[in-house]
Amino acid sequence: MKKFSKKASIEMSMGTIVVIVLSVTILIFGMIFIKNIMCSGIIMTNQIDEKVSNEIKSLFGSGDYGVRCMGEGGQEVTIGDGGKRHIVCIISTDTQYTYNLNIKSVESISNTGASTSQVQKWIISEDWTGLVSVGQTAQTVLLLDIPRGISATTLKIIVEETVKETGSMRTHTLFIDVKHLGQIAATIC
Repeated sequence: MKKFSKKASIEMSMGTIVVIVLSVTILIFGMIFIKNIMCSGIIMTNQIDEKVSNEIKSLFGSGDYGVRCMGEGGQEVTIGDGGKRHIVCIISTDTQYTYNLNIKSVESISNTGASTSQVQKWIISEDWTGLVSVGQTAQTVLLLDIPRGISATTLKIIVEETVKETGSMRTHTLFIDVKHLGQIAATIC
């Protein structure tokens, strides 16, 4: 039977302690790295949302008034899967009015993507009514919770605009592409 000396046991214990300390240190650095990536993704998403709103606002000329929505009038809009996505309309007015924006239909027009019945399950909130003061305001007319890993699909959304004071009605047709971002991109976005 072999005998181990106390010195060998202490050296083995010290080696184990060093390995544990190094492993914990690497784990902590990894967690900090992942946290920084996630924070960068959140900041990036906020910047993208702000740019989309600014792009919609830029659709208006200096003297143009009315309602414009993302995905309307040939504007290409793509949103990702894996989270809540806002469909926004910009209201620009020179007089205070009460606007009513109703979602008349949300359907999938892709043959290979998600079906219309699946898309209907994504809807969390729809429609918006409110008093709009002079100037521009952005309002969410449709809030979707799109699951991860969906097939690429194109949504056709019909929004009916009514101005209470004038009784005028107008219909907006929006086309929005929904694409799968992949696991890493969906986590960051």
